[in-house]
Amino acid sequence: MKRPTTPGRPPGLRLFFLVAVAALFAVPCPVLGATPPLFPHITVSVSTDTLSPGENLSVSAVWSRDASSYRPPESVDLRIYSAPGGTPVAGYTLPGDERATSGGDTRHFHGTIASSELPAGRLLLVVTDPVSGADARVPINVTEPGPDFPGARMQRHADAVFSWVAAVLLVVLGAGLCLMLRRP
Repeated sequence: MKRPTTPGRPPGLRLFFLVAVAALFAVPCPVLGATPPLFPHITVSVSTDTLSPGENLSVSAVWSRDASSYRPPESVDLRIYSAPGGTPVAGYTLPGDERATSGGDTRHFHGTIASSELPAGRLLLVVTDPVSGADARVPINVTEPGPDFPGARMQRHADAVFSWVAAVLLVVLGAGLCLMLRRP
């Protein structure tokens, strides 16, 4: 039996209003005054812009906040990229310098990178705060590739492959354990 419709209204009007009300609830409404917190400032300095063979690269980073609500990190991440191609070269962690800590608004980080682990050419150093994601960049130039660079690169690739294989094995073992526990 067919339902009678109200004259003058199309039958899909109720559905349209229902969809419109659902869309109002699904679309987020902006809240006035709700802004994300300010990022802290990171400043990076290196011992030299051009790195010769036998020199080590000294990297210092200063983390400071004015009105940021992010907590100070214990360490910052240093990533090195090849400037022309943007391919990752290396990754390091710069620990905090306990002696230079002044209150909770400024932190100092320091580290040394052996030139023997770096390739030749223009490189981009990117220091990132792991808590807030704030970063700072500085370019350097390496005149000659380090003798340990191929070995260091192979070690990094081996570590990455090991991590992926270990993760896959953990998933397989976990799935096997779940299947064994489910069987009566």
